[in-house]
Amino acid sequence: MWRRAPAATAGSEHRAMTDTAIVAISRNGAVLARKLATELGGSATLYLDRRFSTDDDNAVAFDLPARPLVQSVFQECQRLVLFMPVGAAVRLLAPCLDHKRRDPAVVCVDDAGRFAVSLLSGHLGGADRLAQEVASILNAAPVVTSASHVTGRLAVDLLGQEFGWQVEADSQTVTRASAASINGDPVGIYQEAGETGWWPFGRPLPDNVKVYPSFQALAESACAAALIITDRTAPDAPSERSHSEAIHGKFVVLYRPRSLAVGLGCRRGVPMEDLEQLTDTAFRDNNLAKASINCIATAEIKRDEEGIGQLADKLQVPVLCYDESELNSMFTSDGSELGPTPSPEPHRLLGIWGVCEPAALLASAATELLVTKTKTDRATVAVARVVFR
Repeated sequence: MWRRAPAATAGSEHRAMTDTAIVAISRNGAVLARKLATELGGSATLYLDRRFSTDDDNAVAFDLPARPLVQSVFQECQRLVLFMPVGAAVRLLAPCLDHKRRDPAVVCVDDAGRFAVSLLSGHLGGADRLAQEVASILNAAPVVTSASHVTGRLAVDLLGQEFGWQVEADSQTVTRASAASINGDPVGIYQEAGETGWWPFGRPLPDNVKVYPSFQALAESACAAALIITDRTAPDAPSERSHSEAIHGKFVVLYRPRSLAVGLGCRRGVPMEDLEQLTDTAFRDNNLAKASINCIATAEIKRDEEGIGQLADKLQVPVLCYDESELNSMFTSDGSELGPTPSPEPHRLLGIWGVCEPAALLASAATELLVTKTKTDRATVAVARVVFR
């Protein structure tokens, strides 16, 4: 199998950033900052007040005032650790604040190295985790004030974040569902796709959270918030009702796991637009969400197929390519059915009994297809749900 990573694209909600910036403006702060930078390794860039920087430091020296530097690195990094008082950091950063989904995680450490304070973007941006990481390195105490963190409640807006799940709900609904969770109101969860390790803390779920075995059971429950982890656009197939429309009196938040492997086969030179239209039709007809596409899978011979590569880049997913022996392994030696349906034409031309169906199954590690081969005269598509282990 050969894997092609997706190309980077512009227009992402998050700015292009370096990893971690560490800024110190005092002598003691510089000592602590050096230790932190050493432990974090090459992912961190160290900035030291020139008065406390030495020739041996692998650091960027700067002159006071610190405002221009701090405001500049704030725009460029994913994580920012400031060795300065919280009040000073607030005044420096206030003009730069944009949105909690875009601002970097900011942690402040006092001059004695006693506390690592999660100051900004603690929840979504990861400053709460960063504060704990910094505190562990410096033998300090992490200071975290996010409600879900200190109460042990389920964080609605972070569910599945480590897996790349996409949240589908307006901000007001997410806020109200989060409030229900934090305040101990009943929260129901139904999952039909995606990774299962979304509560990784080694302890039981909060007593106000219940996982339901079916969508119908969740819909009929008395929960205040309904959290649905699904790669489908509707609870019934076929259905014109969305999940939110099928549930009344609850704050409904959808999570789109990356759980669908799309198998594609095509003739040489098929435009990306044609492949996209075929894929869109298959997804629409089967109530599947494109936000849940995990990868595109195809034959090794299509590794350089421009249309497939362009579609993968647009979807920001990798392309997985399988050789003839891998694809044919999904069929018996005489071409009889073993999951996918054999096709004489590609076998005659390429020695392969099929492309889209076996490729989808190989990429997903599934034993059955969600969508069997759908085709035009120049391309084929099939879809399987990824098996997460």
